[in-house]
Amino acid sequence: MPSTGLQHPALAAVAARAASAGSPAVLFDVTHFGAGGADTPRTPPTDVTPPTAKDRVATETLAFHLAGMGFQLHTWSPLTPSKQMDMVTDNRISVCRHESDTSGTAHRLYSGSVAINPDFLYDTAHSTELLLTLDYAAWRPDYADSLMIALAYHGMLDATTPNADGIGMPVLFLQSPVAPFRDPPRRFREDGSGEAPRLPNGMALRMIVGFDVSNRHKRIELVCDIAAFAAEHGFGLQVTDRRFGRVRGEWWSVLPPDHDRYVERKTELFGWAPDGVPAAAQLVTFVGPARIGSSAAIAADLLARHVGILAVSEASMQEIAFLNLAVPIAPARIGKTPSDGSCLPITDGIGQLASSCGLTRRQGVRERSTIGDSAAADYRVLATGPVRPRIEESVKETDHPVWLSWGIPLEPDPALRPDVAELVLAQLREATDRVTDGQIDYYRVHVGAGGRLTGRAKITVSLVPGVHRGDVPSLLSELCPWAQREVAARLVRDDVPLSAIRLRIAWRERWLGRSSTIA
Repeated sequence: MPSTGLQHPALAAVAARAASAGSPAVLFDVTHFGAGGADTPRTPPTDVTPPTAKDRVATETLAFHLAGMGFQLHTWSPLTPSKQMDMVTDNRISVCRHESDTSGTAHRLYSGSVAINPDFLYDTAHSTELLLTLDYAAWRPDYADSLMIALAYHGMLDATTPNADGIGMPVLFLQSPVAPFRDPPRRFREDGSGEAPRLPNGMALRMIVGFDVSNRHKRIELVCDIAAFAAEHGFGLQVTDRRFGRVRGEWWSVLPPDHDRYVERKTELFGWAPDGVPAAAQLVTFVGPARIGSSAAIAADLLARHVGILAVSEASMQEIAFLNLAVPIAPARIGKTPSDGSCLPITDGIGQLASSCGLTRRQGVRERSTIGDSAAADYRVLATGPVRPRIEESVKETDHPVWLSWGIPLEPDPALRPDVAELVLAQLREATDRVTDGQIDYYRVHVGAGGRLTGRAKITVSLVPGVHRGDVPSLLSELCPWAQREVAARLVRDDVPLSAIRLRIAWRERWLGRSSTIA
């Protein structure tokens, strides 16, 4: 595998400092899941044990699953921090590809290490969260919609790059699709009691951005820039409500979505796009040291090459940036793209991705790629596909999201270690008179230095058909506390001290921070 080569002077300087200072490396596993045969599970495993290090516990674990495809990430520090990994390597990144899982449930597993970026420092306590909504309807994008999602993704990231003052903002998290939010009627606005059950996944993007506390104007500048961008294209915008007493999951609406303007802009910009819902997709992970501007450079390059986006889950985990994308394969290339996985330098990787997924022919893209001179110049591209997303059946009218947060002591023995999210999902499925199915859409776990495991997750539950829309809130309000009590009792039976259990399940996300947990 050839080296990427650090062409950008700033990247060369960072690499030189890292090499001279002996920057610590962080190990990672990336697993790509794709829709296969009838035996493919709807939800990938959410174990905190890395697939390539069964004797370790990952410091951070993230799983994202949608429409029969998804990603699972693990990061942890090696026992010997300065040890070099015996893999194909460049100055900062080592990656290798493993053989496919013969069970058909995991299409590809990658593992490697990254010398973390000492200049990427952020404080999650000083951050803001934004929700950009393209449409309140269920997530069923066509090819033109996938390009609009790519446009929205680029617009949000571009607003975080350094401007005239030379100061940028780190993107800590970005995900799409997510549950869109509608303001409850005015008479319910303060306590949220009028909030209707939400769709589990709509065409919306959710982003968390970190800020330097010494520059208090950057937050306002960011919101103003994204608001102007949203108004131009008919997107809706909400920001986290920062008033005293507010918690995560409470939003301040800046702009409502303008459906007519959205359709107008979609036709104007991408009216040439193929018709229909994408039938095949590539799963792609961009991985490298976390840097301000790296994800914006990748998003700009993909948009310039007319590569659409169906789903994205971007996160900084132990100062490594992971950009996980599901991108539709161009209709003309379906059936002509071999089923395989690849691990390439970013210039070659994006070129290969554009060949399979660019919705116009390569000669139709006039702009020369500058990704090799960007903050992402030394990133690696891990690609798996094609996979067959189940877009048509991904969201039903009976589907509703449930959020949960938890904290328990870490059990040293993996065989005895409870998976709280899986326990909650199994408990919800036991309510067969109310629930027909469920799946874990999103899952993130952190293991602290004191040996405590904390996590958050979103589960989609499918209610039994025939439930009247007005009865859904009361049904969910009974279902969540019941599942919470039963799971807590199960943990106690498994010898987890009741005083050490923190568990909360709610169908309104704001309730995770407003209501007491089982303790």
